[in-house]
Amino acid sequence: MTVRLRSVLGPLAMLLATCGVADAAAERYACVLGPTSTVNQTTNLVLPLAGTWIGNYNATTNPTGTQTRPGLFGGSGNVAIPYSMSIRPTITINGTHPSGTFTLGFDPVTRAVAVFGLQSNLLNGQPGAVAVNIRLTYQTFRSFSPNSTFIGVSNVDVPLESGSLTTATAAQSASAYGVATANADGSFAFTVPVPVTISVAGSAAGQPFASESPGVLALAGTITVAGAQATVSAQATTNETAPVPPPPPVVDQPFGLPTILPPGSTANLLLSGTFSEGTVATNSTITIAAVGPRIPRPADFNGDGAVNGDDLGQLLAGWGAPGIADLNLDGVVDGNDLGQLLAQWG
Repeated sequence: MTVRLRSVLGPLAMLLATCGVADAAAERYACVLGPTSTVNQTTNLVLPLAGTWIGNYNATTNPTGTQTRPGLFGGSGNVAIPYSMSIRPTITINGTHPSGTFTLGFDPVTRAVAVFGLQSNLLNGQPGAVAVNIRLTYQTFRSFSPNSTFIGVSNVDVPLESGSLTTATAAQSASAYGVATANADGSFAFTVPVPVTISVAGSAAGQPFASESPGVLALAGTITVAGAQATVSAQATTNETAPVPPPPPVVDQPFGLPTILPPGSTANLLLSGTFSEGTVATNSTITIAAVGPRIPRPADFNGDGAVNGDDLGQLLAGWGAPGIADLNLDGVVDGNDLGQLLAQWG
């Protein structure tokens, strides 16, 4: 005998609705970031590096290359010179207009607020700027080809070639909940910390780079519901400093050091060294202006126009935890949410 799933779930949905389990005031809105949204961010990275550098001279393969020798008078041969430095890239995003989407869950009765599935392109076609400088310490040495004297320095900043940030995205990494309070004008003030993964890519000093890091967008603002549409105006401010694991050591990395006495040339060196743990400090302000229509059937998690076995499977996969299938926004997927899904079945 074959039992159709619909024939079983239909009466169950009616029973749950009769018992009050399926009653819900929570709504969902498919929000889209508007063109007045903005991102301003400055990220400063510090990576300490210590080791030696030596001229790129090689009697066989590069006989006209640079040679290095310690002290004011040099001596002979091509000799490694000890150094310490910190590499200091600064990434700036200045007034870009991000694009993106998210699902807003809001219950005007319980004042529960949730954000699901936030995805944002923070640059949206407007590249960011990357400026790199190094903070150097070394003892006096001479270079030959070009002939120059490098007087010993301590913590002197030397600018390097700039670059650009071509990719910066934020993707929500976990469910986010908050509570709203009513304003006198009928809107609701809310705060929701949204965990995200920030992905960036670009180039600096002629080298490509890409990285991912966790972060939190502490959205604070207002929700206004008019008819079947919600408007969200919010701002997220970040002021964070975090450790950066040391990258792999560098071995014979080509490095151009601008000459000082006389200026105007470049000593072509091969740099080797070991990184220590670094730090990254981020200061950002993200302003979100978003509008979204009410989602008629919030249990249609995959957006295919029907509440069916696919949506039920997603609910069961998230059972006992917060997530997109938490239809009543109480922080956990359970029987109450199952009842609401069954009430929308079909």
